[in-house]
Amino acid sequence: MTDRYDGSRAGGAGPSALERRKAALAAASFPPRPDGAGALLGDRVLVYLRREQTDAVLPYADPARGGLVVTGADPGHALGPALAAGTRLPLLNDPVGYETVRATVAAPFVLPAAGLVTVTLAEVLDAQLRAGAIAALSPTGYIPAGGTDVLREAARQFGLLGRADAIFTAPLDISLLGPSYYATTAAILAGIGTPVALILGGQGDPLTQSKHIIPNLRDLAARVPLIPIRTDFNALDLVGHGAIAAAIGTGGSVRHTVDPFEKRRAFSRDQSPSVLWPELVSFFKGSKINELFGARPSLAPRCDCAACGGRRLTRFLRREHQSQAIGHAAAVWTRWAADLLDAPTVRGRAQYWRNLCAGAVAHHAVFLAQLQLLEGLTPQEPLKRWATLPAWPSIPAAAAVP
Repeated sequence: MTDRYDGSRAGGAGPSALERRKAALAAASFPPRPDGAGALLGDRVLVYLRREQTDAVLPYADPARGGLVVTGADPGHALGPALAAGTRLPLLNDPVGYETVRATVAAPFVLPAAGLVTVTLAEVLDAQLRAGAIAALSPTGYIPAGGTDVLREAARQFGLLGRADAIFTAPLDISLLGPSYYATTAAILAGIGTPVALILGGQGDPLTQSKHIIPNLRDLAARVPLIPIRTDFNALDLVGHGAIAAAIGTGGSVRHTVDPFEKRRAFSRDQSPSVLWPELVSFFKGSKINELFGARPSLAPRCDCAACGGRRLTRFLRREHQSQAIGHAAAVWTRWAADLLDAPTVRGRAQYWRNLCAGAVAHHAVFLAQLQLLEGLTPQEPLKRWATLPAWPSIPAAAAVP
C-alpha cells in the first residue's frame, strides 16, 4: 500500500507516513535542518535583490534572522558591495542563468565557457564559495512546462556531487506544481536529500495560476528541506509550513521568473515605486496610495518601521524613491519574519501568518470605509487564500503528536 501525493493512504488504513511527518512538524520548535547549508541557513528570511540594491537593504536586514541573495553571473561582483560594507549577514549568489536559458536533459545547468573549455558544475559552485557565499546555489536552467525529465536529470547530476555546502536550485514552470505534475515533481525534489531553492516561473503572479498551487507548495514544504527564493510573501507562508528558510524579492521582477522563451509582460508604465502597505500586507504603486488619499491626506497611513520613522506612505512617488521604498519594505517584513519565527511551534508560525493575513483582508474594508469609497481596494487572491485556508492541515488523531 503506497502513499498518494496528497498525503493520504489508499484504502484509509490509518495515517500515512506524510501525515505522521506533518504531525511531528506541527509540534516541533523548528523544521528539521539538514547538515551543511541547511543548518547554516535554518530559520532565516533573506532578501533577494540585485547588486545595485544592496545599500538600500543592508541597514534593515537582521543578522540573526536574515541575509542576502544577490543576483549575478559573477559571484565576486554580485557580493562585492555587501562584503565591502563589512556585513555580518549570510550571503548567497544566484547566477540567474535560468533567465536566459532553458534547461534540457542534455544540459540541465547553465555553465559558462572559459575559452574552449566549459567550466564544470563543481567549479561554478566553488567560485560562489570563494567569493564569500555561505553556500552555493546550483546554476540550473529554467525547467519548462512538463519538464519532469529535465528536472530528474538535473537532480541526478547534482546529487552525484554529494556536496553538503551546495543547494539545488529549482526554477520551475508553475505548471510543474499544479495537479498534472505535482506528484512527480515532489517525488524528484524529495529524493535529492539536500535543500532545494525553489523559484516559481510564470507570467504575472504564479500563485494565481491554479487553486492547487498554494496547498501543493505547503505540502512540499513539509516533504522537502525547502528554501523558496525570488518570491513574495509566499516566503512567509512556506516558512510557516515547514520551509527551513526563504528569500523575498525587492521588486516584482525578482519575485518570480519567466520562461526565457517568452517575453516578460509589462503590466504598468507607472514610474512610481512599488510600496508595501503594512496594514494590507500588499504592494501598491506609490501613485495609487497617493491617489487614494489625495483628498484626505490626514488619513494617509503612517509607518513606524525603522526606515519610515512614522512618516506617511504617500511620499513614494517617483523613480528616485525606489531605494527608500525597498528599504521600507525590507524593514517591515523583517519584523514580521522575526515575529513568525518566534512562535513556539511550526504550527504556531502558520497560525501567526494566517492571523496577519486575515487582519489585512479586514483592513481593506476599514480603509474603504474611512475614505468613503465603495471600491478601489480589493484584497489580492493569494492574500485571501492565506487568510481563509486552514492554518494547518487536519491531522488524524492516530497521527497526532502528544
